[in-house]
Amino acid sequence: MTGCTEQAPRSTSPYYSFYQILFDTIDTTSFFWQPCLKAIGGSQLELAGLQARQAQAVLRWTHQILRPSSPMDVASANAELWQTMIGNCADVAPRMAAAASTATQSIAPIVLPMPARRARDTLILLDRGEADTEGYERKVA
Repeated sequence: MTGCTEQAPRSTSPYYSFYQILFDTIDTTSFFWQPCLKAIGGSQLELAGLQARQAQAVLRWTHQILRPSSPMDVASANAELWQTMIGNCADVAPRMAAAASTATQSIAPIVLPMPARRARDTLILLDRGEADTEGYERKVA
């Protein structure tokens, strides 16, 4: 947050430094919260998929319950429903764990390459001969 000490240019509003600090704070906050939000989003998608599969199993179960040919068909439909629901939960559990583990990962910041250094950006000091520098003191601004 180098914007704390720098002065706002005259061509911009007097709130430039305030907004610069505000946006730097938002960037820092999003850098730390992004993995957590990604984990929450992934787990919500997995739960939505599980709910869709569970709803399909319940619809299939109601279709089988409404048209039984014997009492044993009702018991087998109930057993198939619970087997399908437990199987769906067992399938989703590893993916939920993988989605939740992304909350502990860090996001690498994007580092842009430095622009090429131009010749006019350098200061070239010509060395003087030893005889010329005896009474000469070099000062750097």
